Amino acid sequence: MLAGILNDQNLQPNLRVASDPYLQFAQTHDGAVPKEVYVAKDTYALHSLYPKINHIGQEESIVDSGSQIVSMSEAVAIEIGLTWNPNVTINMQSANGSVEKTLGLAENVPFSFGGVTVYLQVHIIKNPPYRVLLGQPFDMLTSSTVQNTNDGDQRIVISDPNSERRAVLPMYRRGESPDVLQRQKAQSF
Repeated sequence: MLAGILNDQNLQPNLRVASDPYLQFAQTHDGAVPKEVYVAKDTYALHSLYPKINHIGQEESIVDSGSQIVSMSEAVAIEIGLTWNPNVTINMQSANGSVEKTLGLAENVPFSFGGVTVYLQVHIIKNPPYRVLLGQPFDMLTSSTVQNTNDGDQRIVISDPNSERRAVLPMYRRGESPDVLQRQKAQSF
C-alpha cells in the first residue's frame, strides 16, 4: 500500500510520505531482529525534597522547574511562623487557567538541605494543591542538576552560592517522605 502512495501522481511534489521505521528496517536489513526499543512511561510521579524551613521543621517541597516562583501554602507559612509582606503580591495563573492573587511575599526564608542553606523569596498562596513548591528561583540559585534513573528515581545536586558547598540529595515521590521523617511523626503521636 505504501508503494502505491509513494507512486501516487496526485500527490503534490513538495509533500513527502514516510514509511514505518520498523517496516523500513525489516525490508532493508538482512533478517536480523532489531534491538528492543525503549519508550517512556505515560506518566511519572512528581518528586519532592524535605528541607528544614525557617529553622522549624521539614516540609514536603515539590521540585517544579516549570514554575517561575517559589511558593507556599498559607497554612504552612503560619505553622512555621513565617511573616510576609502583603504589599508584594502577584497574580498567579494556574495550569487550569484560573487567576488568583498571592497573599504576599516572605523574604529571605532559610531552607536547609543537609549542609546547604539557601535563602528564598517565597510567595504565599491561600489554598494551593501543595504545601511548598520550589520553582525556577530555587533551581537558578542552587545551580541544581537533576539526575534521573530508568526506574523513576531522582537525585538532585545543589550548590550553596554563599559557601560553595555542594550536596547530592535523594528526591522522593510526592506523598512519600523519608523513612526517618516517618519515624519521627510516628513517635510524636
